[in-house]
Amino acid sequence: MHSIIKNVFLLSLFLGSYSTAQANTLPDLGSPDLVEYDTQTEQELGRAFTNALHTQYKLYNDLDTNDYIRNLGHKLASYTGNNRHYSFYVIDDNNINAFAGPNGVIGIHTGLIEACQTEDELAAVIAHEISHVTQNHLSRRYEYSTSQGSLNTIATLIAAILIGTQDPSAGMATLMGGMGYNLQQQLKNSRQHESEADAIGIQLLYKTGYNPHAMGDFFARLSKESQLDSIKVPEILRTHPVSEHRLAEAENRAQNLPQKKEIKPYSFLKLIQSRIISNKYSQDSYQENTLNGLNSEQSCYIKTLEQIKNKKMPPKCIDSLAFNTQSNPIYISTLIQGLIKLKGIPNPETYKKIKKIIDLKIELYPKSESLPIYYSRLLRKDNLNSQAGKVLETAEQHLNYKYNLLIELSEQKAKEGKNGEAYLNLAKAYLESGNVERSQYFLKLAEETKTNNDDNLEQAILLFKEQNSKLLNNKDKTKEN
Repeated sequence: MHSIIKNVFLLSLFLGSYSTAQANTLPDLGSPDLVEYDTQTEQELGRAFTNALHTQYKLYNDLDTNDYIRNLGHKLASYTGNNRHYSFYVIDDNNINAFAGPNGVIGIHTGLIEACQTEDELAAVIAHEISHVTQNHLSRRYEYSTSQGSLNTIATLIAAILIGTQDPSAGMATLMGGMGYNLQQQLKNSRQHESEADAIGIQLLYKTGYNPHAMGDFFARLSKESQLDSIKVPEILRTHPVSEHRLAEAENRAQNLPQKKEIKPYSFLKLIQSRIISNKYSQDSYQENTLNGLNSEQSCYIKTLEQIKNKKMPPKCIDSLAFNTQSNPIYISTLIQGLIKLKGIPNPETYKKIKKIIDLKIELYPKSESLPIYYSRLLRKDNLNSQAGKVLETAEQHLNYKYNLLIELSEQKAKEGKNGEAYLNLAKAYLESGNVERSQYFLKLAEETKTNNDDNLEQAILLFKEQNSKLLNNKDKTKEN
């Protein structure tokens, strides 16, 4: 570790904005006397920020990848000891980056997932971002004022800065009279914030069973690799400044933790990386990037992805993994995806077996987004539309992330000619994504479409309005002043 720390010292040669001399002049943006904005404002800003993610950025909508990141994120967050709201999204972007936005909205770029060598490293980054949330670092750095513009405008600008895929000093920021630059300076993580996030994040890793050394190791490795190409400094290093002192401090914290005898969580990182690579690269590149150093289970999974890509029958090896009642749901989910792409459906006996294990897995993993959505598509392929709708409606009651499922359910209802229900599900979906105005629009269409005899739809509309009356009726700060 000492050699790594020594090498990282060279980082200051090309990260000019984070050099030791300049770091000493940085304002203490996390000073305790800065008033944090209130809970309601944070929730409204978080809603507007979530809407910006859905409308202005390419979210990575691979359902299995989302399930994986969200399971990992919420598992780490469960050890924080607070009841904060957290939501995790995957950004389809090659940059090595992650961010913590308003109201616990945490984003992980696909480029960062690919860059991690172990699940410990990925968990370390997520734990670090969770810790920024627990310490209220965003509100301690930036205090919102209505005089600065609408929440939608501010949230959009914050997203541009944190995600790092747009230039906040251009375009809209220019129209705002240079506010984009000022906000960008405020949103830089101070040394104090990075130290706090490291300390708490390392504790989260330790409590969850991951390697507490992974945090320092990951940032040190990125820094060392960046020395070879100073032009392509990872975005996460620009927003999370690394110093020799920070890495030494992180290593010292990890070393001082007592040894644990707990079994380390089984890693599915290689499977998720293979999904990302499969979606991104050609067949030859895909094989070259994935078939080295894998165990038989991982190799089988990758062969399955290859067959699915070529619309061929999934290999037999995936059956034993998918039908194992103790296995992770990613295997049966992937098998379903393969069957959906094939012409025709499995023979009745195999189909019966598949349905039985899917029902069991959905019961065991009620928070899985991928299983009910892919299962409904398989049922629709077999013209079992009513069953497909029931699967989605049942899953809606249990899921924490409902946007994709509600869009799927809306399409299902539209195909059945139930336009009122289709509109209502769109209203639910847009409210889930933070777009209150669009939700109100589709709710109005649902009300206009329902007939006098449609008691179930009327009750569903009344329940939705009652449960979300504050949001649907609130002309809040998201609109322009």
